[in-house]
Amino acid sequence: MPFYIRARTYFKYAEEQMSLAEKEKDPEKILKFTLEAAERAVRALWAIVQVEAPKEKPPLEKILAEIDKACEPDLAEEIKNHVRRIKELAQNPSVEAAKEALILSRQVVRRTREVLEPIIGPAKRVDQHRRFYF
Repeated sequence: MPFYIRARTYFKYAEEQMSLAEKEKDPEKILKFTLEAAERAVRALWAIVQVEAPKEKPPLEKILAEIDKACEPDLAEEIKNHVRRIKELAQNPSVEAAKEALILSRQVVRRTREVLEPIIGPAKRVDQHRRFYF
């Protein structure tokens, strides 16, 4: 499977997990969904630098170490910090932790979208504004 299809697929899954997290009320499930969304977004970034599909799915820590190749170093560091913080928050579920994880996960998904926009196309809300009603 070409790298851009893998990246698009991972990103689509990240958006789906983010949507589930935003609809959920239980803090534990919110933390689970936000962590999964952030992981999938990171995997989407990683997929754009992996021309050949890997034989097996690498662990997240290995992917985080290689994410510098996919985007600017400052952005890579920001994403790494957000993912690590979401993991920390998932250790002790609470309403406050869930709120913070939602914010961080949204940022990871949004920043990933910015990098992948040439591959996945513009955001849905931008598409809605560009419609012409004639």
